[in-house]
Amino acid sequence: MKKNTFYIISGLFAISLLFLFWLSILLSNPVIIAVSFLIEAVLLFVLKRHITDIVQDERSILIEMKTASATIKTAAVLFVTVNLAMIVYVFSDSLGFHTLTYNRSLNPMLFPSGFESVPYFPVPPEMIPISVLGLFAVMQIVLLVVVLFIYIGFQFYYAHKFGEWDEDEE
Repeated sequence: MKKNTFYIISGLFAISLLFLFWLSILLSNPVIIAVSFLIEAVLLFVLKRHITDIVQDERSILIEMKTASATIKTAAVLFVTVNLAMIVYVFSDSLGFHTLTYNRSLNPMLFPSGFESVPYFPVPPEMIPISVLGLFAVMQIVLLVVVLFIYIGFQFYYAHKFGEWDEDEE
């Protein structure tokens, strides 16, 4: 199989994953997208081994290793940072940890000294609002897309750094 055929099949797999993702949401069944993603990943791995016109030299292997390593490191920091912030955002409201900001000068019972933050702990609601969890899910999708662009960026960077785009000296 030629490299371009593999790229066309990869694109078709990506489109089918979008359809299956939509179907999974429509049916509220996460098993559909999970199993589909695993099957398509295995199929792409098998198909990639059957490409005949890919030249794997030491430089391309080095570029791939550096790209993968840098992407994993960057993605880990990005995921942890964003997810910690999202966890605080999602769960602080439902657990009742709020900060009330009020203006002391508007309260005649207190001395006027400006704005203050006073923590208070109301009774937490029974469950987290679905809109907040929806925001959490959307952020996860955005993070996955950002990681894809980070990978592509590192691929270009290391390919340029290790001379994949240098002109031939012949």
